[in-house]
Amino acid sequence: MAFSRLNRLQDRKEKRRLLLAVVGIITVFALILLFGVKALIGFSLLVDKLRGTTPTTSQQSQLIILPPTIDPPPTATNSATISVTGKGQTGLTLVLYVNNSEFKKLAVKEDGTFMVANVSLTNGTNTISAKLTDAKDNVSDLSNIVSVTYGNTPPRLVISDPTDNTTISGDLNTVTVNGMTDDNVTVTINDRMVVIKTDNSFSYNYPLNEGDNILNIVATDTAGNQTTVQHKVTYHK
Repeated sequence: MAFSRLNRLQDRKEKRRLLLAVVGIITVFALILLFGVKALIGFSLLVDKLRGTTPTTSQQSQLIILPPTIDPPPTATNSATISVTGKGQTGLTLVLYVNNSEFKKLAVKEDGTFMVANVSLTNGTNTISAKLTDAKDNVSDLSNIVSVTYGNTPPRLVISDPTDNTTISGDLNTVTVNGMTDDNVTVTINDRMVVIKTDNSFSYNYPLNEGDNILNIVATDTAGNQTTVQHKVTYHK
């Protein structure tokens, strides 16, 4: 009989715990439906306070600081400075990094955008990133990392044929332009695109008009640097 009464008492305790759990779940859903997520957070903070485990303000603030986003810059440039634009959370301070070093701090605009002008570049590949920080020195994660290559050296352009002031005669009114250039360079002859071989050499049969022909041969790299060679070729039948 004592064992039976003990079982009944245990059953009552289990049912009471189950009832409390169901009431708690219903209360949480009711708070969400009536007052939204903020009420749920407030309820959670109240419970934590009663337990003596109130979370720190920095932990709460850190959760709401999202990293900024930097707009893609040009992949290469021949300018020593560029402007960096992007988006971030209004009211926070942007910290811009160039090659992993802090470059500048400025406030994000009210429309959620930012622009950092005159960002200095070093020769070669430069990496650019950013973070956001608030008045309490909470910091976001790092933004996307973008890169831009700076160079102001004109590409190599060597024309082996024809030599300047060449005269061609006969029925064949073309001249073969042979030359060499650098990697990642495009070459045009009077705005006609030339195919560059894997060894950076090129050969192009250019049609000639009767009389003097001026060949403007231009090599352009990805940063926009150019080298121009001009040759005159005279054609007579």
